[in-house]
Amino acid sequence: MIHLRIVGGAALAAGLVLAGCGRSSGDTAMKPKSKIECVDCNTPALPASALPASEDEWKKKLTPEQFYILRQKGTEHPYTGKLLGHKGDGFYACAGCGQKLYDSKTKYDSCGWPSFWDALPGAVVKHPDLEATCSRCGGHLGHIFNDGPPPTGKRH
Repeated sequence: MIHLRIVGGAALAAGLVLAGCGRSSGDTAMKPKSKIECVDCNTPALPASALPASEDEWKKKLTPEQFYILRQKGTEHPYTGKLLGHKGDGFYACAGCGQKLYDSKTKYDSCGWPSFWDALPGAVVKHPDLEATCSRCGGHLGHIFNDGPPPTGKRH
């Protein structure tokens, strides 16, 4: 499976990364089948002790766009994310900490950002104001709306 680093909801594409690009775990060439950033499927999420402790540390770890979205709750422009039209199998992971967030099987075409009808168990925190954050690092993933397809009726 592949690991995609992108962000969530309206913010999703900058905070998420694709995990698993269709190559086998024994493939030493490590070349993704697309131009999307792909990380090794066997790469674990950062241990809690390795997560940045301050916003200054996060700023050094992330790209300016990732920092804006993940740490400042920003939103990328619609239809600009490199993962919007991606159809490959794999997992979408947090660009901040590497935790797997969404299975590609739950991705669907909805709007100008990657959309999912459900998250992996325990991976996404759903806040009362509809905000979704990574349960590991607290990175902003966007919002969860009640206008998605079955079986959940949700749009992440």
